[in-house]
Amino acid sequence: MNGEDASRSVEHLVFMDAYRISNIFGNLEEAGIITGKFSKRRMTRIKSQSQSHQHSLWAFRTLLIFFKMIGLATFTHCVAEQKKKSPQTICTFQYSELGIVYNAVLISLMIASNYLSVPYTINVEYPNKTNMTVGIEAFQTVLGSMAICVILFSYCFGERSLVRIANRLMNVEHELDRLYRLCPSLRRGRVFRIVAIICVLEGSTAMAVLATKYFAFYASPISWLTDIVPSFHIGWFMIQYFLLVSVIQVDFADVNQAIQGLSRVNTPDSRPQSLYQTRRVIVSNSIVQQLLQLRDVHCHLCEVSQDVSNFYSAPIVFGISYMFFSLVYNGYYLLSPLVLSNEVLEYIVLANTILWMLFLIYPIILLTNKITWILYEIGKTGNVIHKLLSCTIGNLVKSEMMGAVTTYLVILVQFQLGNSPNSSCNCTQENLPNTDE
Repeated sequence: MNGEDASRSVEHLVFMDAYRISNIFGNLEEAGIITGKFSKRRMTRIKSQSQSHQHSLWAFRTLLIFFKMIGLATFTHCVAEQKKKSPQTICTFQYSELGIVYNAVLISLMIASNYLSVPYTINVEYPNKTNMTVGIEAFQTVLGSMAICVILFSYCFGERSLVRIANRLMNVEHELDRLYRLCPSLRRGRVFRIVAIICVLEGSTAMAVLATKYFAFYASPISWLTDIVPSFHIGWFMIQYFLLVSVIQVDFADVNQAIQGLSRVNTPDSRPQSLYQTRRVIVSNSIVQQLLQLRDVHCHLCEVSQDVSNFYSAPIVFGISYMFFSLVYNGYYLLSPLVLSNEVLEYIVLANTILWMLFLIYPIILLTNKITWILYEIGKTGNVIHKLLSCTIGNLVKSEMMGAVTTYLVILVQFQLGNSPNSSCNCTQENLPNTDE
């Protein structure tokens, strides 16, 4: 019997060991399947991110080539790929003398175009032509060419400033993407889609204005130099200003979201253990380090905003002046049939006038709204930091006060227990000598 029991126990142990080994291999197989699924998901996410980055990079290059053609990008750029694990790219901007020469040629052509456009404006025949309208249109032509020359001159003399702005902005972008991982691809993808829609609308409106002007007045290409070319160039100059302000506004929003994320991480806990206290100190130190890094990013963004404002301040004055003058003049043409009873405005002329006003006011509205948004984000940063500090300091003060009150209560209780008269103990001590006697 003992031999049979021993053999059965040995068989049972062997069976249990085999069962355990099979379970181990089964768990390893399941872990391998799960790891494979995660790796496939990760590879799919990396591929999608790389595709989105390629599309955004292609759109950026196309837009930059267009800006170079109209003299709004005198610098050069180069794109360097990062490691294979990261789908991001590094884009740097450099000073270029060729761009300055190209802008100088454009300025010369604009000055020479006045010898064609001004005589054409004076000699062209149209209904209700007066000396006042001739003077207004001649002044509009000269003002438009002057605004274009000022803009092109600003890109020649301020190219180094613009290169510094672009490189600083790219550094801030990469620093935010590296440090905080705020899902920038989603927000940036949405921004790129909005920018694409805005550019398509601007180009479509320009083509509609050009077509309606041709069918309304049968204007020759020389007439384009009087109003369409200046409005087109100044409008895209404002669109470029809008694009830069949009990127800066998104970066400020990223900083605010990072600070709000830190405030959500710094949640209070009522457990009084010393282990939690040590862990809470470590978390607070990490939050302080991240706040210092966010402060540096915010300072860089403020410096970039100041540089952008200084660069665009002078040419935007001439651009807004031309746009305002053209709006008033086209508004006169729109309201003149209502004021003058003998004047009839044809439908094609009415459509051209309305499209002109939309084409002029469209970039102004975009730029003013975006500047309002960036001012809101800058003001929001102070409120978010105040909320984070008040929450952190409030929780710290509460915990320290609770700890101090508890400590002093324990000390006071122990002190009272030590000084309180113990009658039984005293009587025993007094009776001890009597017992010895």
